[in-house]
Amino acid sequence: MDYSATISTTASPERAAQAITNYLEQWWSTRIERRTDGFTTRFNNSHATFHFEPGASPLSFEWKCTDAHMIIEDVEDAAEWVGTRLLWQITPTETGCKIQLTHEGLGPTLPCFEACQRGWQHFFETSLRDHLNSNTGAPNTT
Repeated sequence: MDYSATISTTASPERAAQAITNYLEQWWSTRIERRTDGFTTRFNNSHATFHFEPGASPLSFEWKCTDAHMIIEDVEDAAEWVGTRLLWQITPTETGCKIQLTHEGLGPTLPCFEACQRGWQHFFETSLRDHLNSNTGAPNTT
């Protein structure tokens, strides 16, 4: 089973979509290199490059990892994320919205799963949620 989690926020669905796509520096990493068709995010000496997949809607979009060099202790294959996809789904609620992130291809059989799951718990489940609710995200700064 792939990593998947849902957060709730008082932010509007439109604000959530903007935060996810345009304000990565405020909740994921301050080291983002943007292109018109995607971006690269950097953490210390690690990086992951994502390509925006066609067919996105304002509240549902997909990013495919096309390059990765994730340095994780006890994980030999630094390119495990290549070919995985981030699937984002934003659903309006009466008080804001719910955001579901599924990292398709990031499952328990990958050696990096536990470390990557902890990363998503911090950056998605905590930092993005806190950024949307109070503008106090905790992105990686190194």
